[in-house]
Amino acid sequence: MQTVAYPYQPVPERGTLRCFLLALFMHLLLGALLYYGVRWRSAAPEGIAAELWEAIPEAATPAPAITPAPSPKPVEEEDADISLQEKQRKAEQAARDQAQARQRENQARAEAARKEAQRKATEAQRQADNAQRQGELARLRSQAGNSGTRVGSGSGTKPSSGYAERVRQRVKPNIIFNEDVSGNPAAVVAVGMAPDGSVLSTRLAKSSGNAAWDNAVLRAVQRSDPLPRDENGVAPSNILITFWPKDEGG
Repeated sequence: MQTVAYPYQPVPERGTLRCFLLALFMHLLLGALLYYGVRWRSAAPEGIAAELWEAIPEAATPAPAITPAPSPKPVEEEDADISLQEKQRKAEQAARDQAQARQRENQARAEAARKEAQRKATEAQRQADNAQRQGELARLRSQAGNSGTRVGSGSGTKPSSGYAERVRQRVKPNIIFNEDVSGNPAAVVAVGMAPDGSVLSTRLAKSSGNAAWDNAVLRAVQRSDPLPRDENGVAPSNILITFWPKDEGG
């Protein structure tokens, strides 16, 4: 028996179209879900409005604090304040015046103490000078006694013609006198001197009639000690010198 070979033909499957359409539908559905899912996530959510039937009470705002304006002081209180300030000012001024008065008093005391010390020093110096002068006179008297010559109070010779004027010019710068004198009265002073010109004594030989002027002249003679010697080198024992308050001589 001879076998005859026939060409192979596949058997067509059933339901192929239906499966194809079903798969297409599923792909379309999946694409739609993906599209709307992405759009839903990217879209902003809409707000929800709700209506309230009862209004929420607002918080009460506190009223601003009002600072009361200061009431004007009565006239009596203002006068009392002014009087108190015036009393304080006067008390402060009185304290300053008192401090200044104490300062002036202390300064016056210090000045008085200084002048007193100066006066005592001057007096001590004057006494020392007088002691030295007395010692010198004693030495001169001793020499005169040994030589047999009388020299106790200057030479007994008559002074030269210009000697009195020399002595007056020596004394004039030491006169301290600032009073006004009626006229121009003269005061004559007798001066006793040692041979070296030391002043041994002064007395008013003739008063000018003005005691202040007389005393000023006597003090000036004492301040001028020692007086200049005469031309022979020895001062006369006694001399009279005349002084005028309005002396305009050289």
